[in-house]
Amino acid sequence: MAFSFFTNRGNDETLILLVDIGSASVGGALVKIEKGRAPNVLATVRKDISFQEALSSARFLSAMNHALDQVLKTIHPKTTVLGSPAHIFCTLSSPWFILKTRRLLISRQEEFEVTERALDEFISEDIARLKEELKETLPPKDVKIIEKKIIQMKLNGYEIKNPYGQKTSQMEILMTIGVSSEKVIESIERKLGNVFHAKSVHFGAFPIAAFSAVRDISPTEKNFLFLDITGEATDVSLVNNDLLMGTVTFPHGKNFFIREISAEMRTVHFEAATLFAMFLRDELDDTKRARIAAIIARAEDEWLARLEKSLGALAKNGVLPQKVFFTTDAFIAPLFSLLLSRRDHIAKMEHGTNASFEAQYLDQLIVEKFVSFNTGVIRDPFMVIEALLAFKIVTQHK
Repeated sequence: MAFSFFTNRGNDETLILLVDIGSASVGGALVKIEKGRAPNVLATVRKDISFQEALSSARFLSAMNHALDQVLKTIHPKTTVLGSPAHIFCTLSSPWFILKTRRLLISRQEEFEVTERALDEFISEDIARLKEELKETLPPKDVKIIEKKIIQMKLNGYEIKNPYGQKTSQMEILMTIGVSSEKVIESIERKLGNVFHAKSVHFGAFPIAAFSAVRDISPTEKNFLFLDITGEATDVSLVNNDLLMGTVTFPHGKNFFIREISAEMRTVHFEAATLFAMFLRDELDDTKRARIAAIIARAEDEWLARLEKSLGALAKNGVLPQKVFFTTDAFIAPLFSLLLSRRDHIAKMEHGTNASFEAQYLDQLIVEKFVSFNTGVIRDPFMVIEALLAFKIVTQHK
């Protein structure tokens, strides 16, 4: 759906709906956006996606849609008092998107003029190549482009901000392309349309929103890693010289630890999740704690091995920085903070660093400084991160 800011009777142009589609939960928020003021979060809600004992794409999509239904039905009654949103921003976390950094090099014997049409043609040709590259993951007909952002452009080797009208024989483009499934996007749009009659729906990938938020929160940080540790996956993004250089995903998140406990203890998910939470809160007796600790230690080693492999892939795009920002559920954040600071594992890496990471968890105490909340509203750090990006997009169009 095209993004538009033309007036529409019945909708509040200053009100937006944020929808956060994760792998363990779905969140929603109503946010007031006014130029010159910090985003004001009026209401938030979050519903769990039912745990999948064995991952199946069809069952997972159905479970996500059920959680989305619950979110929309919970938040819609609030619009009778707060107003109806004119625009919806829907942000996807893994595994609902694929984020690719692309380098395009166009070189010709004769100089050519850079026009918007020529640039669109170059990018369209690369998107066609990308669809072919992804055919083992997504059929080309099911590929939906949700993000398309030029990060850097060089003409004859020199970076330039506005290339249009310039002549060159060589053009280099660094860009980020976010991909999702057409079936997934259509199912989300259908659910949204059943409840809200917003004029536009803007889809995006969470690492893009987080990258933008980190730049607002820590403007002096030009080189950092960002990790989004969700229920089913971990996204690892590299930022060098204030440019998002690449994102790698591996299929181990919070639920990986729960499944390992469930398998080893031969128990159902609910009990495994309870044991995991009790372990993190140090509430188990010595015998059970020792057994769970051994399981978690093995799971930690596996998670770190996957992280190291991802970092090895990202190291091809630039030097790995020591600063790491990460997001995850609050109850498990201390575990990952400790993992990221374990010098002995980081020292094993073969890609340029033998120092531990300086990890910073993006909790609500950090991000809420940049927004305001109505009284009693739950501080959801994921929604805050997404509100900051939505604020930029909306205010830039006004």
